[in-house]
Formats: sequence, structure tokens, C-alpha cells
Amino acid sequence: MKKFGGENVEYGEVKQNWVWLLGLGIIFMTLGFAGLLLLPLVSITSVAIFGAFMLVGGTLQVIQGIVKAKDWKSRTLHIIMGVVYIIGGIATLENPVLATTVLTLVLGFSLMIIGAIRIGVAFQNRDISQWALMTLSGVLTVILGFLIVIQWPWSSLWAIGLFVSVDLIMSGANFIAIALSAKAEHEATTKTAAG
Repeated sequence: MKKFGGENVEYGEVKQNWVWLLGLGIIFMTLGFAGLLLLPLVSITSVAIFGAFMLVGGTLQVIQGIVKAKDWKSRTLHIIMGVVYIIGGIATLENPVLATTVLTLVLGFSLMIIGAIRIGVAFQNRDISQWALMTLSGVLTVILGFLIVIQWPWSSLWAIGLFVSVDLIMSGANFIAIALSAKAEHEATTKTAAG
């Protein structure tokens, strides 16, 4: 159990199930790097693929929030982030032609919202050593969303692939950081109990 500001903090179920969160982070990062490989093909097809990536990633994040983080203090925010990803993925798959321009703007605003939520999650978890990395992840996501919005409509030629991929990588890094902190806490607790 870690202390922060005189307050005891526990990872709860995440401490025992850190592997699930680590796997989720690896999946997000893999989807993000796969998206980067498709950047030269930014077209209707790639927009649909990125929509599917967002849908899968969002669904996994919602499942993680509902099933694996029952007593996690930022559980609701993680579920909301997953729902935002799902909505973005469905909108992209619904009309990929229109998505190349209009959805670019929607994604820009979505990334700003997700980044702001991620910053909130980081500040709720200031007790873990990687909270600054989580904050940086949120700030960069807000900046990326802002860049899409101010360069629209020209940003629709490149932004969807680049920014969704980068955001998935940032989300993956965020989950991996939390998982590794929970793992270290679990090992420390186990070692203390055994000793």
C-alpha cells in the first residue's frame, strides 16, 4: 500500500490483474503502430480501418473498465474514454467518404476531450510514480486534437491516420505505465506478506 499526502492508496483488483491492463496497453500500442504503417494509404479504406481500430480499442477499454477495474477510482473516466472511441469508430465506419473531411474535425475535438479526461485520470492517480507520464500523454493528445482542428480541412489529407495512431500509442503507454506500477505494488505487498 502506498501513501500519498498521508492517505493510503491501494490498486485493488488492478494490483492482482495487472497483466490484463498490460495486455490492453500492448494491444493499443500495436493498433497504433499498425495505423502508422498505413499512413501512405490515407483514403476511404484507411479511414474505415481506423474506425475499426477505434471501435475495437474502445470496446476493450470499456470491458476493462467494467470487468477488471471495479474498485479503481478512475473507472468511470476510463469507461467514458472507451465510449468516446466507440462513437468515433462507429461514425467513421458509417460514412467513410464523408469521414475524410467532416470526421477529421470530429476526431480533433474528440482527441482534445480524451486528452483532457486523461489529464484528469493522471491527477486522480498522483500516487503512482508514472503520473507525470500519464499527464504528458493527456497534454500531447490535447495538442494533437488542437492541431487537427486549426488545420482543417487540409488536415483531413493526413490527420486521421497519424493522430489516431499516435493517440492509440499514447493510450497503450498509459495503460502499460499503470500496469507496471500495479505489478510493482503487488510484488511489494507479496514480499512483505511472505517476509
